[in-house]
Amino acid sequence: MYYPFFLAYILTGLFIGVAVFVWALKTGQFADQQRARFLAMEETTHQTVPSAKAGRDIYCLFFLALAAIGASFALVGYALFFR
Repeated sequence: MYYPFFLAYILTGLFIGVAVFVWALKTGQFADQQRARFLAMEETTHQTVPSAKAGRDIYCLFFLALAAIGASFALVGYALFFR
């Protein structure tokens, strides 16, 4: 009944997750593991960056998040009401 919609939803998420993982491997995001294990123990103080006005990138990310939530609700609504 509802299985094709939820399987499509799960497979899409799985595909995106695998794509991000492959991207991280190719760009060397996991390359410096020796340094990474000691980062939590460093006592460096960072200077605070003055806050800037929100740019277009923040609004674009907000729109994408709302679109993803809307698509999720639309998929669940379609699965529940159009059997």
